[in-house]
Amino acid sequence: MIHTSLYELVLIDMGLDWSQIDILAPILCYVEHLHLVKNYCSKIFTQYQLPKDHFKLLKFINLEDNGICSWDEVDDFRKLKNLKRITLNKNLITKIYYKPGWQDLYCLSIEDNPIESYESID
Repeated sequence: MIHTSLYELVLIDMGLDWSQIDILAPILCYVEHLHLVKNYCSKIFTQYQLPKDHFKLLKFINLEDNGICSWDEVDDFRKLKNLKRITLNKNLITKIYYKPGWQDLYCLSIEDNPIESYESID
């Protein structure tokens, strides 16, 4: 059953990895804010495809402290037309690169990541 009025879902420190989020995706199609702080979502788009229909309304995703090592794990979020904010604080990302997309993104939070060069932000 899909809950059409579920706007925000907070799943902090629950031991979830992205395979579990992928399973939940069909019932999250109306969620606009998704908080997955302190989980095990370190492998996202190198192992899974973005189910655009399930996250089509997503405006904010918080992936703080998930052990994400590579920008490749989050780059496919750029395909989400409504995504405005992404939080990647306290991960292990060393480089950020740009590919077209990110249409409405206005906030990228990357505190406490070992970014090697801020040229990659440009």
